[in-house]
Amino acid sequence: MKVLFLASYFPKPDNPVMGTWALSQAQALVKQGIDLQVISLTSWVPKAIAFSAGAKAYAHCPDQYIWPGKVKVKYPRWLYYPVSPLKQKAYVNPEPYLKLAFWSAKNTLIREIKTFQPDIIFCHHSLPNGWLVTKLPEKYRRPLFILEHDYDEIADCHSLPKRHSAFAQVAHQATGLMAVSQRMAADMRSLFPEATIFTHHNGVELISPEVENTPRPPEIANKTIIFACALFAERKGIPLLIAAFAKIANQYPKVILRIIGAGPEAEKVQATVAQLNLNNQVQLLGKQNHHRVLQEMVWADCFALVGWDDPFPTVYLEAMAAGKPIICCNDGGINDVIQDEVHGLTVPPKDLAATATALKEILNNSEKRHKMGDNARNLIKKSLTWDAKTKELIAIFMTLLKK
Repeated sequence: MKVLFLASYFPKPDNPVMGTWALSQAQALVKQGIDLQVISLTSWVPKAIAFSAGAKAYAHCPDQYIWPGKVKVKYPRWLYYPVSPLKQKAYVNPEPYLKLAFWSAKNTLIREIKTFQPDIIFCHHSLPNGWLVTKLPEKYRRPLFILEHDYDEIADCHSLPKRHSAFAQVAHQATGLMAVSQRMAADMRSLFPEATIFTHHNGVELISPEVENTPRPPEIANKTIIFACALFAERKGIPLLIAAFAKIANQYPKVILRIIGAGPEAEKVQATVAQLNLNNQVQLLGKQNHHRVLQEMVWADCFALVGWDDPFPTVYLEAMAAGKPIICCNDGGINDVIQDEVHGLTVPPKDLAATATALKEILNNSEKRHKMGDNARNLIKKSLTWDAKTKELIAIFMTLLKK
């Protein structure tokens, strides 16, 4: 089977931590014998005005790149810019921006379809990628499958009529719409009851022996470690996690909270640590590469991230693959696959007291902590590796193509 995979949020050589799950999924598709071509449409940014790290990643991105696992990616430029204030305007009223994006990408897409001759087109997100495909001349269209990753991008269609209209155009033409969580799939069915909708969860790679067998450095060798990793954005709840840890930190002088991340709330995160006098027990490690994240998972005793409305973050799966119990909110997509008290502990969203209680429970019972970690790792091995999930994805393709 030949699959053309459209994913704008995909790693770039100068930004390898961007959309790592998309690369992992692409690698798994190739491993399953799919003839895959990835197109990651990339904002056109002249090098002369690329000053920020993000802008430089776009400006210096090569036209083509081959990632490990023989994943061939092309990065054609287009006139679509997911930055403020354009991002907010395009979110509410997508079509004017989508039309410009289509105008700038149309010839590229047609050329790739004519050359590659895919059997299907697989997109991450209906807007913008899926929308572009539906506007191609009919002879260049192929069966279209789309995987959605974000609650709000779907839910806001209830209150934003122009966004709903743009999304509906894709839903009406897609062969199959997929969501990474059951909650999101239910919302999609309420909005677009005529569409064919599936739930398809993300997967994860097993931890490599190299990472698994690397010992802790001396400075943390005798500590108990709670680890967190996230974009520093409001919905991820990092300040709340720190505040919850502050409630119990004095009782556990040998426990440290290590956090990898960066983002718009970085100053608030830093200020929270300072205001709560936690500099000795909270270690902010900044932005790190994916290998370092996985290494911290292995070194940790528990993974805690109490962000709310999280569709299905692969970071939980990575922690589980490392054999760690997780602490998470009970409203996210990860609850489709885990059980409270079996694979970790769940708490209500934005509940400081419940988060502190969960941290205390995980620290007080090492036997239970290890048992939940073992359960988490076994669940990953049984049904949540990228290989397992990709076989499911291919089965969805095949089932719908036969109809």
